Amino acid sequence: MSLEHGMIEPFVDEQVRSGIISYGLTSYGYDMRVTNHFKVFTNVFNALVDPKNFNPRSFVDIEADHIDIPPNSFALAQSLERFRIPRNVSCIVIGKSTYARCFSADTRVALVDGTAPTLEEMARRADNGELFWGYSIGPNGRLIVSLLEQPRYIGRDSLLEVTLDNGEKINCTPDHIFLMRDGRETSADQLRPGDSLMPLYRDYHRGYEMVYQPLNGFLNPTHRLADEWNTRYGIYPDVPGTHRHHKDMNRRNNNPWNIERMEASAHIRLHNNVIHAFKGIAVRNHKVTAIRSLPGTHDVYCLTVPEAGNFALEAGVFVHNCGIIINVTPLEPEWEGFVTIEISNTTPLPARIYANEGIGQVLFLEGDEPCETSYADKRGKYQGQVGIVLPRIDGSAQEG
Repeated sequence: MSLEHGMIEPFVDEQVRSGIISYGLTSYGYDMRVTNHFKVFTNVFNALVDPKNFNPRSFVDIEADHIDIPPNSFALAQSLERFRIPRNVSCIVIGKSTYARCFSADTRVALVDGTAPTLEEMARRADNGELFWGYSIGPNGRLIVSLLEQPRYIGRDSLLEVTLDNGEKINCTPDHIFLMRDGRETSADQLRPGDSLMPLYRDYHRGYEMVYQPLNGFLNPTHRLADEWNTRYGIYPDVPGTHRHHKDMNRRNNNPWNIERMEASAHIRLHNNVIHAFKGIAVRNHKVTAIRSLPGTHDVYCLTVPEAGNFALEAGVFVHNCGIIINVTPLEPEWEGFVTIEISNTTPLPARIYANEGIGQVLFLEGDEPCETSYADKRGKYQGQVGIVLPRIDGSAQEG
């Protein structure tokens, strides 16, 4: 379709990947590039971000070989390729795993409710509105409870298998970042046998989960960390003289919504005991024992942790989250033009995006027959768009 009918122009009939973020033809899709023109969101002028009518003062126009999107901000960009979608084809666009830094679908995430679902399962449950809390290394290296957001399918990519000294195996993209025990950060392809990773250790005392605090080597009650999350986000105040209580009486369910504050006397009567002081444990680390490449390509998933930028795997180590989210409206049958791409940085650190390199994978879904009403039939307001086009509700597309 691209060679004979101009579905993608310019079209590269192979995947180009040497030394860059890959672009070009893939097995069932096409990795499109992004031009060097960006609109980066700024709040300097305190302009309101209205999806029905973007204020031009919300953005700074930049032309460069790369941009650095500020923490918790976003940018708009244009695809380098122009698309002409056939009448019997629809397209969806997903972000490239190079920006996402992903794991295999069966990777299990440690949650504070005592469970460890796979990323694939979390993505499915998140689609139904479920929320998840896990463990993160927060400011100053202190372990905290954090909200894990947007678990999602990213695409397909090659993977490395990282084996730990506890026998656990982690399958991740080569550029995925691991937290080291000394506070450094290292990508999977730079790990070596003997490297010590930031550990997640959990134990139980009188039925309560305890978690190892790397700052001081002591075990802290997980429900107290969940209580800190509640007070940090104003769910309830930190009132002196109150005790923390599990609403469902399950001491291992440390989701923040399951923690409440009670008068100390009422809590003592309810449980008829108090928690004793906790002793420290000997310092220990998970170490890498082996790294190898896995053959073929695999479905990969990731999630986002805006508060801390990292999360714990059930394997017992901490890894960076996926911070770059690519958002593109599905390309409808008989739509044509350049794609406007929203690139969101949900991490607490700046994120670099490279021009003229791959940004997202377009997947083509072919129908058994042409659609009854195409985008061209509807005379859609974004037909033939050029440049970075902002959302409009007045029926006209604004060229950026």
